[in-house]
Amino acid sequence: MKLLFIRLLVVFILFQNIPLIVQAKEIKYNHDSITISEIKRKVDFKVVVPQSIPNDWTLEIKTYPWDEKDKITNFSLHYMDSDDKYLLIHIGQSMESFNKEMNINAEQVDINGNKGFFVEWGNSGELDKKGELVTGGLLRWIQEGTYVEMESSRVSRNKMLEVARSMK
Repeated sequence: MKLLFIRLLVVFILFQNIPLIVQAKEIKYNHDSITISEIKRKVDFKVVVPQSIPNDWTLEIKTYPWDEKDKITNFSLHYMDSDDKYLLIHIGQSMESFNKEMNINAEQVDINGNKGFFVEWGNSGELDKKGELVTGGLLRWIQEGTYVEMESSRVSRNKMLEVARSMK
């Protein structure tokens, strides 16, 4: 729980603007990231990827466990702004291996025919320490046997849902 709080705090600090959602023509990877096609070969579950993201976002993929090269158990898509300065959306994925409690104090939403749950941040609508507006929240659902968890404090709830619903 403490690790989740720290992770969410870091996400709050990193997010910046609410970008428009547009169809991405090409994925722009940063930091010599592993690619989507490589991830698909190294996990034992369906990988779902947003089809509609802003063209100027870049992507870095983090894999877990950290030292594993061939058998990845879960991963995170980190969509960054064009300057690679702010984390805009974090999308974690893993195999649905047990019943995760997803609906505590959450709004139920539809994600591609799947039951999803959205919880806005407790300080949503307020300014953070840098004077930036906190928005977004935590969105969770299971799609095609894959547990998906999206977090943002820079992208609005509606934009998060739009990105989530574009995931295939």
